Amino acid sequence: MSRVLYVITELDVGGAEKALAELAARLSRAAYEPEVACLSGRGPLGADLRARGIPVHFLDGRGWWDLCALWRLRRLIRRANIVHSFLYHANMAARLAAIASGALVVGSARVAERSRPLRRRLEGLTHPLVDAEVCVSSGVRDFMAAGGFPRRKLVVIPNGVDAAKFAGRDPAFKARLGLRPEAPLVTTIGRLHEQKGMDAFVRAAASVRRSRPECHFLVVGAGPLEGELRAAARALGLAQGITFLGHCDHVPAVLRATDVFVLASLWEGMPNVVLEAMAAGAPVVATRVEGTVDLLEHNETGLLVMPRDVPGLVSGILRLLDEPATARRLADAAQARAREHFSLDTMVRRHEALYAELLARHS
Repeated sequence: MSRVLYVITELDVGGAEKALAELAARLSRAAYEPEVACLSGRGPLGADLRARGIPVHFLDGRGWWDLCALWRLRRLIRRANIVHSFLYHANMAARLAAIASGALVVGSARVAERSRPLRRRLEGLTHPLVDAEVCVSSGVRDFMAAGGFPRRKLVVIPNGVDAAKFAGRDPAFKARLGLRPEAPLVTTIGRLHEQKGMDAFVRAAASVRRSRPECHFLVVGAGPLEGELRAAARALGLAQGITFLGHCDHVPAVLRATDVFVLASLWEGMPNVVLEAMAAGAPVVATRVEGTVDLLEHNETGLLVMPRDVPGLVSGILRLLDEPATARRLADAAQARAREHFSLDTMVRRHEALYAELLARHS
């Protein structure tokens, strides 16, 4: 049996953290013995992992350069056959701590991080310390290759979704917003950060509301731009037509009640929220960025527009609201695609195949 040590920056509830938790929990116990090392903080997913029988080690580091945390990590790596890291700080720490350890090193590229070019440069420079890098989409693979990472080491394994968790249309969540079941609900979910293009969503919402005053808009998520976005909504006369929900533990219920889902991101990796909307049967309007083009085909499984194209977002939202047959056709096709090609089991089996290949090559 091979020991796999997963290393992650933190264990808060985010896309990378949830992907690691599902991978560790679903890994074949006949072939692999997983453990998790968390570089900094605690986070709610640590308790969840331990409840599922997976050892979790908290390193209490201040960053990938923290020598005490690196020493603790190195001691854990000595027991591992494979070290698989998630997120930038964990990637760097795992590479340094695993030097001359004999363990296979697998990194993860989760996003095409355009706002921090130094990070991509450092990951490219340290590629000799890595045996493989898992990219969540073909766009992320191309982004990493352009930053100096050898393409031969880049392996595309998309995220997975638990489709059963999101299945079934149900307008019940609208009542929590004070809406009637038939009132159109347009939702976006994500961190309130420049990357997610939330300002474009707010401007598109204001435009749609002028011709569809019965339509309500929902923003799920928290982040540094919340105050700025709320102010923009008030200035655009949207205050009564939009709800900023903050962090939400009921995303499946939100998506089952959503009539149109929108992702306005400027860059991505493989957006879990789009996969979840697809699984929930909500028609999607998304920007044409990394990951979304792997998930959606324009006018077949969703509608794609260019980043920062507010008129394009408005047009897409109105089309799905005004053409229910089109909305249903796209949503049904997307739901079938999510179930067939992006299941959690498929994601896990592809990781197991990569591990087996690396171990065979190493031996």
